[in-house]
Amino acid sequence: MSRFLHRACTAALWLGGVAMVVMVVIVAWAVFGRFVLNDTPAWAEQVAMLLLGWVILGAAAAGVRENTHMGFDILRNSLPAPVAAIFALLSDAVVAGFGACMVWFGTELAAGVWDATLPTTGLPGGVEYLPMVLGGTLITAFGAERIHCRLRGLPLPEPRQHLVDG
Repeated sequence: MSRFLHRACTAALWLGGVAMVVMVVIVAWAVFGRFVLNDTPAWAEQVAMLLLGWVILGAAAAGVRENTHMGFDILRNSLPAPVAAIFALLSDAVVAGFGACMVWFGTELAAGVWDATLPTTGLPGGVEYLPMVLGGTLITAFGAERIHCRLRGLPLPEPRQHLVDG
């Protein structure tokens, strides 16, 4: 299962990276269109905002799996090891729960606006919430993996070279 989750993490990073590059190109084209051609493409802002969700998805989910998010660990580090272990487990449970809420509410939001159409792209309105659903799914899975590792005494996933060993 760890190998599968590593591949999912790698895929999320790749998706986020590709979305970032495409977003930068689109924003550059919009700026060029506005200031040089005096004709801003109407779709550019909407598509850039949609891509931003996919960028955030990759970074947030990978950050959960590899524990690279910023944290306030001073309290946990000053506690006795058994109590600190409980706090770490609680932290992972809260993260997994947050991811599950993202899935639940993101699915409700997407379903609620799926019949609407995004004006400049013609895409269904629910497309805006798909990154939240997929990101929440990955965050939940990665949080559950961390809980499993802690309860079984296994090493937690470490940051890896996703481009090399993905």
